[in-house]
Formats: sequence, structure tokens, C-alpha cells
Amino acid sequence: MTPAIKFCFPIPTVLESERVKLVPFDLTVHAKLLITACSDVSYYDFIPMGPYKDEEEFIAFLRNENVEDNNEIAMFAVYDKTKEEEAYAGVIGFVNSSAQDLVTEIFVIIAPAFQRTHVTSNAIGILLKYALDLQGGLGLRRVVWQASAANAASIRTAERMGFRQEGVLRWHKAWPESKSRGANGTRVRKGDPREEMFPLGRDTVVLSICWDDWEGGVRAHVEATMARTE
Repeated sequence: MTPAIKFCFPIPTVLESERVKLVPFDLTVHAKLLITACSDVSYYDFIPMGPYKDEEEFIAFLRNENVEDNNEIAMFAVYDKTKEEEAYAGVIGFVNSSAQDLVTEIFVIIAPAFQRTHVTSNAIGILLKYALDLQGGLGLRRVVWQASAANAASIRTAERMGFRQEGVLRWHKAWPESKSRGANGTRVRKGDPREEMFPLGRDTVVLSICWDDWEGGVRAHVEATMARTE
């Protein structure tokens, strides 16, 4: 089962660079791989999803969120082609997509073993090129990246790939105590309707690459970043 099948834009069976390959995320194959590769619960401190105790819980979450039928979402499994046997490295995808407005947002979860390697830059670069290129791509006008304001690593990754900060959405997400690292450091007021389950809040940094950025030099920057070997 591939959640991307009802996506509002066409999706190839494979998107790839010389070193990384993306294929539509199949729950029957990739759910267990993701949960195994990202088993450290602290890995989920900055994002609204997870952690999950097993693949069944992860699959239940996706089905509860109606990911299979949501035409704004496309998920891809990430594979490192440089390994002797292509190694599963995480998940990446499009969310909050609109064919009418020609916009999308990229999310990515790379397994710790592949972070700070060519995998992250290539996976992101592959989706950026597919999203923003006119020839061979979707020709979108805008690609968004959102991250917890406390997640400096995610913000740096986005900026390294050419995203520009647009601003901060204060108190953007209701946040649980168990993920305090991703919160804004302030507790909600007494009597808040969701105080018991979500006593904290997450501020969100919004970054973007738009078509004119892309044509104005960001595409070349992304290709150079993908080609780096260090």
C-alpha cells in the first residue's frame, strides 16, 4: 500500500540521484524499517508524530490520520545507493500540498546512522528538484520547510539546502511534557483547555524556497551541495 497513490501531483515509481534513491513508501515494507532505524524515543522530541512502540502503532497512526486517502501527502522511503546492498535510511515526503496554489512542504526523518552524510542533502535535493523544476518536475511556485524553533539542527539543514527563514509562528503547536526539548520553554496558563495533555507549546520556524529563488541560484547551490563528498 502506497499512501502517495492519491497525491494531487503525479509521482514517479523512482526518484533518484547518483547516491540516493526514493521510492513510494509502502507500509507493508517500510514501516518496520523506519521504526527499527529510528528507535530512540528522543528522536521524536521536535516533531508532532511519535514515538511508536512498534510498527503496528505507527501504521495505526497513519491510518488514523487518513494518510492513505490524503491527496496533500506523499511519502517516500529513502535508500543509500552507495552501500553494497542499498540501505534503508529513512522517510521523506511532501505534505500540505496544493495543486491549485502550486505549493508543497517537505518533511524528512533520516535514521541516525545516515545523518550528517550525503543521504540527507541528496534526499532533500531530489525532492526539491522534482518539486521546482519546470522540465522533468512539477514546476511548483513554493516549497516550505517547518521546524521547531528549538531544533537548531533542522533549521541549519534547511538553510544549507537554500531555504530562507520567513518568520516564527508562536505557540503554533500544542505540545506534551514528554517532548519538552522541542517546546518554547513556557508553560500554558492555569485553566488552559488542553493543559493536562499539552501543558507546553511549540514555536515553529517557517522557511521556504520559491520558484524565483530556485531560478536565481538556489538550484545550482542544491546541485553543488548534493555533489559534495565531505
